[in-house]
Amino acid sequence: MRLPTRPSTQRSSSSWTPVPASVTALLSLGVLAPAAPAQAAPPGPVVIRVVDGDTVEVRGTGRIVPAGVVARVRLLEIDTPERGACYSREATARTTELPPPGSTLRTEADVELKDRYGRFLLYVWNERGDFVNESLVRSGHARSVLFEPNDKHWKTMTEAEAAARQAGAGLWSSCPTA
Repeated sequence: MRLPTRPSTQRSSSSWTPVPASVTALLSLGVLAPAAPAQAAPPGPVVIRVVDGDTVEVRGTGRIVPAGVVARVRLLEIDTPERGACYSREATARTTELPPPGSTLRTEADVELKDRYGRFLLYVWNERGDFVNESLVRSGHARSVLFEPNDKHWKTMTEAEAAARQAGAGLWSSCPTA
């Protein structure tokens, strides 16, 4: 059996060197073992349904949301129009497109994990790697709103809102009081 070794300063035709018999014996006895591959982190929660433009219901996988637990996730640093308000249907429809039901999310917590309603407060990325919170603001489907002390991506959110306002995207041109 040959194992790779550190490259030497001399050039050789092979980067493999023989393993000493003592090491081979220890490997065969199980005293030494090759390093186990690093355990991959469990995937993020799976979207069950979109409640509204800034809230999704997920099934946890054990990273932030406990495994098997169905929980609501409130997207941090954004606010979409409430049901019945101008642009609420469009915001909910856009949220449904970004992390559709059945998709897996990558999530990130900030200072506070839950709000007073028991919802998980998270930043969310979809399977394509899109930062969902930012995407909703940048497209004009949401406003940036600071929920202190959770401010990890506040600069990103305010820049996204400024771009949406300047472009007249979404609710910024569709709603009279936006």
